[in-house]
Amino acid sequence: MSSFASPQEQLALTVLHTASTMLNHHRALLKPHGITPEQFNILRILRGQHGQPLALRDISGRMIDRNSNTSRLVDKLIAKGLVRRKTCPSDRRRVDIALTKEGLALTTTLKALMDENMQSLQVVWSSEKALKAIDLLDAWNDLQP
Repeated sequence: MSSFASPQEQLALTVLHTASTMLNHHRALLKPHGITPEQFNILRILRGQHGQPLALRDISGRMIDRNSNTSRLVDKLIAKGLVRRKTCPSDRRRVDIALTKEGLALTTTLKALMDENMQSLQVVWSSEKALKAIDLLDAWNDLQP
């Protein structure tokens, strides 16, 4: 076992390791469907719009990984027929994105798959522990620039 300068350093590295492990697992779950976790993030954001389009910049602001190239990811989803892009008639600088019927169907299927997979976390995380961890991690995230 390695030594750490502090429990906080060990926590930070454990969080990074856990995030990487979860991301790799999600990649494996989504790969047979031809979707990356970043693309799935966009599909879930749009699914939460209940059929209403969302500006590309707003999608970028809601991404888990804000360093993702949202425009490129949307282009790939358009090529797959899962989303559509439309220029806003009142503001030509604004580009609205919405799910297609195919995109909604796939997102619903994938969300059920991911939800089923997330149930395995209940073995380790009770609802009470999970809510406490969320509060602690949110407080940590609020400190970040």
